[in-house]
Amino acid sequence: MKRILLACMMVSVAVAVSASTVTYTADNTSIFPNPERGFTEELNGKVSVKSPYRVKNHIDSNWGKKDCMTMPVVLYNFGNFKSQDLPDEILAGFDEDMQELRNFGLKCVLRFAYTERESDKVDATPEWVQRHLEQLKPHLAANADVIYVLEAGFVGVWGEWYYSQNYGNETQHVTANRRKVIGYLFDNVPAEMFILFRYPMIKTEYLGDSRPLTSAEGFSGSVRARMGCHNDAFLHNWGNMGTYASDDNSDDPAVRQYIATETLYVPNGGETNIDDDDALAERRYTQAPSEMSKYHWSFCGSTYATPVTGRWRSSGLFDTLNVYMGYRYNLLDGHYTDQVAPGGKMNVTIRVRNAGYAPLYNARKAYIVLKNGSKTYSLPLTADLRRWLPNGAKNAINEQVAVPSDIPEGTYQLYLHLPDIHASIAQDPRYAIRLANEGVWDSATGMNDLGATVTVSSDAPKDPGALPEMTALTTTTAATTGVGKIVENNAMYILRNGVRYTADGMRIQ
Repeated sequence: MKRILLACMMVSVAVAVSASTVTYTADNTSIFPNPERGFTEELNGKVSVKSPYRVKNHIDSNWGKKDCMTMPVVLYNFGNFKSQDLPDEILAGFDEDMQELRNFGLKCVLRFAYTERESDKVDATPEWVQRHLEQLKPHLAANADVIYVLEAGFVGVWGEWYYSQNYGNETQHVTANRRKVIGYLFDNVPAEMFILFRYPMIKTEYLGDSRPLTSAEGFSGSVRARMGCHNDAFLHNWGNMGTYASDDNSDDPAVRQYIATETLYVPNGGETNIDDDDALAERRYTQAPSEMSKYHWSFCGSTYATPVTGRWRSSGLFDTLNVYMGYRYNLLDGHYTDQVAPGGKMNVTIRVRNAGYAPLYNARKAYIVLKNGSKTYSLPLTADLRRWLPNGAKNAINEQVAVPSDIPEGTYQLYLHLPDIHASIAQDPRYAIRLANEGVWDSATGMNDLGATVTVSSDAPKDPGALPEMTALTTTTAATTGVGKIVENNAMYILRNGVRYTADGMRIQ
C-alpha cells in the first residue's frame, strides 16, 4: 500500500519560559491494531455441560492478525437452559474464556441468546432472563476489562430482538416483556458498560422520549447515556431492515438524524446484510464510508456477510474502512516546557486530530511520561479522550502537569501514554492506544514518543507561566458573526449562527 505522508504545520505560541515545539507527520494509510475499534469476527456456539462451547477453542495467537482485529463478537447460545439455572461449569467456562481474551490482548463485543433459527422462536421468559442475568452479574463485573460493549441480546433469534415467542414477534416496539428485560439488564450489567440495542425505537419508546443525547448528558452514566446501537443489516435497502424505522415510515430521516447525533456519545457497530441486492448495488456499496462516518461506526463484522465484505476486499474499500473505523488519532503538533525544577510544573500543549469515523467511548486514562533509562514518571492528564470529536476534528490537550519533587535531575524523553482504565490490563501495551503518526509508537511499552525532552534541574523555574491560548482552534469571528470555531471540553465545534456543529456537519443540541 502506498504510504501518504502528511506534514502538519507548526503552531506559534508565546510562553514565559523556554519551550520547544514539535511538528508531527501523520500516517493516514497504515493499518494497525488498536483496542475497541475495527473489524470483528463472530465466535458463537450453543452452550452445554457435556459439550461446552469455548472461545479458547477458536482463538490463538494468530487470531485476527491478518486484518489487525482486536475484538471478536462472542455470542453464547443458552438454548439448553431456557428454563433452568446456568450450571456452575458454564459460568466458570465464561470466566476462562474471558481470561483467554486477556492472554491474547483482546476484548469482545458480547451477546447472549437462546435460539439461532428463525424456525425456533422460543426464547426464555422474562423471569428466566432475569435469573440468568443475576447469575451472570458477578462474572460480567469481574471481566468488564475485556468486554468492550454488551449487546442487549436474550430476546429473539440470535438475540436480535426479532422473531420471538415471548416478546412480540417481528416487531421493533417495546412490549411489556421487553421493558422488563431492559430493566433487568441495567440492574445487572456493570454501571460503566454500554448496552447496545438493535433498533433505535427500543430506546426512544423505553425512555418515552425521541430527543437525542446532548453533550452534557453524554458519558454521564445514566441509563439514557448507556443505551447504544448495533445495526445488523448495514446497507439493506429497507431502512437497514428496520434500523431506521418509525411507526409510519420504514426509513425515517428523523431516526437517521437521531442516530447520527446519539453516536457522538454511545457506540454504534454491527454487520452487513447477507443477500440484499441493493447492498451490493454500486449506489449503496460506495456509500459505506459516508454511512459509517455519519453514524460513527466503531466496529463491523469482517465476514458477515461475505457478498458485501468480499466486494469490499476485492476493491480495496475494506482497507479504507479498516483505517478509519472507530477513532484514529493523529498528533499534529506539541509545545512543551523544556526545563523544569523538581516539584515544579511544566506546560503541555498537544493538538490531536481524530481522523476516524467515531469517538472513543469507554473512559481511558492519559499520561505524560518522563523517561530516562530505567527511571519513568507518569504524570496524569485531565483530558477526556471521549470528547475528541471524529471525522477530522481537531482536539487539544492544554494542561499544566506537576513534576514530582523527588525526581532526579537529568534529561527525560517525553511520551504520551493512553492505557486502559482497568488496572488488570493497564500495563499491557496491547491495550494502549497507538497514535497514527510516523515513528512514535513503542510497541514494548505501549507509549507514543513525543519527540521532545525536558531537562529537570534545580536551576530551572518551577512556574512555567500561563498556558498558551489555543489560537489554532479558535477564531474571533464566532463572537461577532456567529460563524467560526469554538473549543469546549477539549473538542472543536463549528459555530454557525449560534448553533454548534461537529466537524462533519452534525448539529449539537
